[in-house]
Amino acid sequence: MSEFIKPEHECPFDPKHYQCDCFIAPVGSFSWALIQLKLRKRVARSVWGGKGMYLAITPRVNDLTVEEGSAYAVDGVAVGTQYDYLTHIDLRNEHGNFVPWQPTQEDMMACDWKFFEDKVKPEPDTKPEPEVKQEPELKSKPYTVVFDITPVRDEKTRWGALHVDEKPPIMIENNLELANIGGATWTISDHYNDPDEKKEHGDQFSVNLIPEIRDTPLFQDLRKRKLIITVNGETYNLGNCLRWSKIDFTNWFTYRGEDAEKIGSLLKQSDKTFRFYCNWYE
Repeated sequence: MSEFIKPEHECPFDPKHYQCDCFIAPVGSFSWALIQLKLRKRVARSVWGGKGMYLAITPRVNDLTVEEGSAYAVDGVAVGTQYDYLTHIDLRNEHGNFVPWQPTQEDMMACDWKFFEDKVKPEPDTKPEPEVKQEPELKSKPYTVVFDITPVRDEKTRWGALHVDEKPPIMIENNLELANIGGATWTISDHYNDPDEKKEHGDQFSVNLIPEIRDTPLFQDLRKRKLIITVNGETYNLGNCLRWSKIDFTNWFTYRGEDAEKIGSLLKQSDKTFRFYCNWYE
């Protein structure tokens, strides 16, 4: 190793020498930028714009050895050669790569040097996108029933309210010429004693209409339509009502599925009044 590049021939650097109450170099000057590099700060020029370019100092590394297969060895430097990797300034270019840098005359005379700051990337939104429910295509005016219900628990397997209860559902409006709501309930499969009924019915939401419409065209029309219920601004698509293989309850329209379960969760909130906006669409 030559005497010239030994550490004792490099100007010693102590950061304390650059800390005082006086101005050492004008802020923004090339001299100021060199001091910041010595203090292990990153600097850039304003004219480099938003390309992500900056300078950083690479400190000296001593007592390295050329190893077999390294770039130096491939270039012909003898394996085992000892060397020091000297302090220098690197430029991070606009492509994100680093290369040794030397200033131009323009760089040395510029007064637009500044600290480089990484642009803070916004945190990705980890919340799942809300499901957009497809509204049914309106082929005709829907059948509409609006009622208030204050759920109570009936036994241990059913929640909701019936017209015979102390707090029955209250009809607000409808375009079916109905007199009342017979009931709206959430029933779990354990409500049924017969194993076949328990298996077929499962957990379900049901709504009953008064008066009797079973033998009317309206009854069959409602069974073919999709029921959309809105409660507190939330919309629930219950789809078509179920058809049973053994029995068919008079005037009861029954639904299962994810949105039916959400309606069931509302009906489990005893003594809280909800307004149900029911629309049957083609």
